[in-house]
Amino acid sequence: MPRSILIIDDSSDTRELFAATLEFEGFAVETAKDGEDALRILRKSTNFSLILLDLKMPIMSGIELLETMNREQIGSNIPVILISGVENLASLSLPKNVVDRLKKPFFYPELLYKIRKLHSDQSDKASTNKKNNERWL
Repeated sequence: MPRSILIIDDSSDTRELFAATLEFEGFAVETAKDGEDALRILRKSTNFSLILLDLKMPIMSGIELLETMNREQIGSNIPVILISGVENLASLSLPKNVVDRLKKPFFYPELLYKIRKLHSDQSDKASTNKKNNERWL
């Protein structure tokens, strides 16, 4: 699976900082300024290994975006890490593709740890599936 991340956040400063940090770490990064922008991107390609999603955005909230993605079956299988300043983040009922949550403010090493762990888990799973498939060839 490609190490490609879609960052969805209405703050241009946040998008630029996340993108620069993740590109430095070797990830391919694409950004969207809101939910509608993200849907345009996802309708063209769902070839992302992860989505970093802000919850509070104008036009379409992160929750509304997740609901639309699931309803339209656009990228609903891509793991999502929610990033938000919302106090009750842990209590929200969310779709199954939301694999983690990160409350603002946070330390970037924490974000990088979560991303690396997710990619490592995906790589391990793909390797196991490949070995299992090779047994049947």
